[in-house]
Amino acid sequence: KAEGEKAEGEKAEGEKAEEGAEEAGEAKGAKDKKKDKKKDKDLPKEKVTKTAKRVHHVALSSESAFTTAIRPINSTIVSQCIARNKLMLEEEALRRRDAEAKNRLESYILATRDRMSEQEEAVAKVTTDKQRKQVGNDFEKGEDWLYEGGRSVGAAEYEAKLKEMQALADPIFFRMNEMEARPEAVKRARERIEAARELIATWEESKPQITAEEREKALEHCKNTTEWLDTQEKAQAKKKAHEDPAFTSDEVDKKLAPLEKGIRILNKRPAPKPPKVEANATADNETATEDGANAADGASAEGEGEADAADATTADAKAADSETSANGEAEGDSKKDEL
Repeated sequence: KAEGEKAEGEKAEGEKAEEGAEEAGEAKGAKDKKKDKKKDKDLPKEKVTKTAKRVHHVALSSESAFTTAIRPINSTIVSQCIARNKLMLEEEALRRRDAEAKNRLESYILATRDRMSEQEEAVAKVTTDKQRKQVGNDFEKGEDWLYEGGRSVGAAEYEAKLKEMQALADPIFFRMNEMEARPEAVKRARERIEAARELIATWEESKPQITAEEREKALEHCKNTTEWLDTQEKAQAKKKAHEDPAFTSDEVDKKLAPLEKGIRILNKRPAPKPPKVEANATADNETATEDGANAADGASAEGEGEADAADATTADAKAADSETSANGEAEGDSKKDEL
């Protein structure tokens, strides 16, 4: 047992000695490295020369080859596609414009025939048998042309045909509308003219800022408008219902508009402002007012003095009366005593 312990102790001492030797070796190696670095720093640096290089650019030729049937898109193909797309859009816009023009013509023909059939009595009042027959034939021909020869024409031809149909039917419907609208417009115009005359009659008192000349001119305008209405109604009375009217309801409103505008402008004219009082006149008025006030104060004071004097006189009279009555009573008492 003792020998075993001794052997272990020697083994431990040997390991410690080896570790110390390794540490000493590492420390020495580190010192040597530092010395070598220092020596390298102390040595002169060598100059390094670089060799200049030249670059040469050479254009290389190339050829494209496609191994499949589908080729890649280039700028030329893109331009061609854009041009084809633009052409397709233009053709589509033209087709749409033609179709819209055709639809307008077809709608007008069908709507006009239906309206003339539904309002047959009103149409008969403003047309002759010959006119109605001609319009019916022309519209029938137009409808046949639309579905036969005009099936695929351009928008310009459809529009020209529409104007032709409108020239036949629109005057009839216009005369129908004016049969009611024109008398109403005349009645409305005469009522407004009469109201304007009544208003002008009140201006002399209520609006003195409007001169007599302006009132006369406004009345003259009313008179001229009334005469124009009378003339137009006489001319219309000579017309037949199927003829173009002598005047229209729109013309009546346009004729009346200037008159109403002039009346409104005059009626809104404000009253003139009162004249301004000058500064000197204001000062004189203030002085006169002060003098009047002072005079009034003096008169009031004199009145108060006279009242005080009158009160004093009354008091003296009352005192005298009381003394007299007292003396009378005293004399009466003395006479009673004497008796």
